[in-house]
Amino acid sequence: MSGRALELSGLSAGFRKQAVVHDINLSAEQGSLLVLAGPNGAGKSTLLRAMAGLIKPLGGRVLIDGRDIAGLSRRERARHIAFLPQSPLPPWPFTVWELVSQGRYSQGGFFSRNEGDQAAAERAIAEAGLSGFENRPVTELSGGEYQRVLIARAMAQESSWMLLDEPVNNLDLKHQLMVMELCRSLSRAGKAVVISLHELRLAGRYADSIVLLANGRIRASGSSGEVLRADLLRDVFDLKAEEEWIAAMNS
Repeated sequence: MSGRALELSGLSAGFRKQAVVHDINLSAEQGSLLVLAGPNGAGKSTLLRAMAGLIKPLGGRVLIDGRDIAGLSRRERARHIAFLPQSPLPPWPFTVWELVSQGRYSQGGFFSRNEGDQAAAERAIAEAGLSGFENRPVTELSGGEYQRVLIARAMAQESSWMLLDEPVNNLDLKHQLMVMELCRSLSRAGKAVVISLHELRLAGRYADSIVLLANGRIRASGSSGEVLRADLLRDVFDLKAEEEWIAAMNS
């Protein structure tokens, strides 16, 4: 399935005028799950932040249906793009309902109980498998449960593109799979979901397409079979990848 696209055209981005990612060209279409893979320091988080409009490009552009997002206000960007950074532990004991409802800020509500905002928050909570958790303080949840609350908050924005930075980091296998199943279901429902991952087996199992980054540049992109190849992984991750291990990731 294809649809509207979030496009990066010759994008370079970084900090203090020093580029971390260089000349990136890619497209995230609605109805797809795109995984950014690569070693630590490859530029995955920087690329996601640039895609979300949180850092200004040093070169190139980020486009939504041909429109440069640099011309959008913060609230307008949030109506198009939901960004979930790598999550720290919750600093305040918000309830699940309160935290998910924060996702309605881009639509004009905040901790809102009006009919439209309430319905959006309820849908997000249900789709994230959190029904019955509404009044639980997030400080009392497991890591996997809390991660799903954060995804539900992003879902409540009702944005077309969802960008998630290492959403399965520090989760056990059960909760990794639950989060990945949720991401895939969101893409199948018509959203474009872009996630960064260290777990190559999960990338091979769930991604519609994979972009492999190294030293801030795209080394390969395509299907898991095209990208998760022994020769590429040996080079990019500086390891001796066994053919059987690569085959297992793609099975």
